[in-house]
Amino acid sequence: MLNRVSLVLCLGMTLLALRISAQETLSSVQRDLERVEKEIEREKDLHKNERARATQFEVEKAAKLKAIQDQIKLSQTKIDSLKHQAEKAKQQKSGFKSQTALYQGHQKEFLKNLVKQIHELAAGLKGDFPYEREKRVGDLQELASAIENGVVPIEEGLGRLFTLLQASMDFAYDTEVYHATYTAADGSAHEGSFVRMGAALLAFAGEDGKTVAYLAKEDTGYSWKETELSPETRQNILTAVKVAQGKVAPQLVNIPFRAPKIAEASK
Repeated sequence: MLNRVSLVLCLGMTLLALRISAQETLSSVQRDLERVEKEIEREKDLHKNERARATQFEVEKAAKLKAIQDQIKLSQTKIDSLKHQAEKAKQQKSGFKSQTALYQGHQKEFLKNLVKQIHELAAGLKGDFPYEREKRVGDLQELASAIENGVVPIEEGLGRLFTLLQASMDFAYDTEVYHATYTAADGSAHEGSFVRMGAALLAFAGEDGKTVAYLAKEDTGYSWKETELSPETRQNILTAVKVAQGKVAPQLVNIPFRAPKIAEASK
């Protein structure tokens, strides 16, 4: 009887142990299920975030790709524009070369004509009023040679020519008196004063008050007149010199020079 009771008790204890073990196993399984579900949810969130990042990456990639394509198009447009400008510059350069060649041709022709004109001016001066004539002719010839040989540029040559022409015009209108020696036709030397009135008169009055002469223009050129002068002419020359020297008050005097011939009008 006792053994039966013990057996029943053992069986009861065993069943109770089995029930407790089953409950613990069920709780463990339940916890495992909950952990797995949480892991699944976490994986779902991770997957969702990954998809969101992937979508964002695709959007950004598409935007960057479009920006690069736009930049390529813009660069190509600039390249085409630069090519067009280069071609236009090439055409302009070719045109400038033609214009330069034409200008250089005109410049050479102008230089040739300028040198010719200066030489003609110098030749014309050889028969002009003899006062400092050699210097004036020499200045023009020297300038023509310098321009022709390229020593003096055309622009500077023109400036020098205008200066010489202005000096010639000033020379034709100014008056001066200076002390110098006059050599008479017989070879004798006389000290005195020369008076020049523009390019019209050059006269001499000796310190002795007796020697008087003036430069006269003839058909063959200029020559000094010192003999067979009328008393009036001699006195006028002496007075002109004194007026130029400031020794007497300014006054009108008759100067001995020949007026240029007036050409008759063609009928």
